[in-house]
Amino acid sequence: MVNINPLKLNMPLLRTLRLYSKIKLKMPSPMFVAWDITYKCNLNCFFCDRQTIYRDKLNKDLTLTEAKMVIDNLADADVMTVGITGGEALLRNDLEDIAEYAVDKGLVVTLSTNGTLITKSRAQKLANLFQSISISLDGLSDTHNEVRGKKGAYDKAIQGLKHLAATNPRACAIGVNFVLNKLNFQELRKVFDTVRNIGADYFFIQPVIGSSSWIIPKDAVDRSVKQILEMKSNYCRQISQSYYFLNHISDYINGTVPKLCDAGKLYLAVNNEGKLFLCPGLPRTKETYIGSLLQHSMTDLLKSKRMKKVKETIIPKCNPCLMNCTTEFSLLAKSPLKTILSKYGSLRL
Repeated sequence: MVNINPLKLNMPLLRTLRLYSKIKLKMPSPMFVAWDITYKCNLNCFFCDRQTIYRDKLNKDLTLTEAKMVIDNLADADVMTVGITGGEALLRNDLEDIAEYAVDKGLVVTLSTNGTLITKSRAQKLANLFQSISISLDGLSDTHNEVRGKKGAYDKAIQGLKHLAATNPRACAIGVNFVLNKLNFQELRKVFDTVRNIGADYFFIQPVIGSSSWIIPKDAVDRSVKQILEMKSNYCRQISQSYYFLNHISDYINGTVPKLCDAGKLYLAVNNEGKLFLCPGLPRTKETYIGSLLQHSMTDLLKSKRMKKVKETIIPKCNPCLMNCTTEFSLLAKSPLKTILSKYGSLRL
């Protein structure tokens, strides 16, 4: 088990209390930063074009020393949670070193992974570093393999989940991200029952983003949302997303979801080069680029003219979204303190 200094277990709690105070004073620090730690990946998911869009960045991942500089910058800016993702983050052999350094800095650290590279020995390390680990699972075996573009991806993801569930002791919650699309909407309940029986602590349902050809059929939307709400009613702890989010899945699919945006304020993104961008849900392009965390203070970047200009240019014309890494944090900022503490107040041991 990774040795975590007990005195540091209170650091996320103190950071959360400080963040809540800033929210009430209308001077919030970022609640969440999505960090694309690499764009390399061992799968070829139909809805992901990152390896194509960021082809020129595949070999530009930060060194461990540079990654620690980014973490220092996030911690100094009072960021509450950093969500490590990719590409496939587990392709970095120093992932655990990066996560441990972030934990030592008092950050709440989460991991999103396709799960295929989680071995039994690595699971033990991961489960005692991260606050939560989410494995992507987008259907039963044949469907998941088709969505993820690789035969055997389902079996390896399930095995990874089992390895995590079997770790004892562990300091994190483990769960599944399910991207709802036209191939898998009929398998939603079976996938949920499968991972719940394995021991998953939570199950996130995300309607497919930015791929209109893959949305579920319009005549199946109401039925699917009804099923999701029934699951929420019966398994409230496992389906931990808000009722607001789940109720608006149909509105998102139909293009009528309300706009709820705190990009550049409550949530931002960092790419594999340590560059800061406006929002986790937008491409990391020159239009959404704020500045380099290797060259500038994040605190200064948040107050910069560049940030003001990008927000004024991008946010008004950005279509309303419904994402766990945006919408739920906007809602969380409006929640009572006990709700925030229940999610992010301390490490689970």
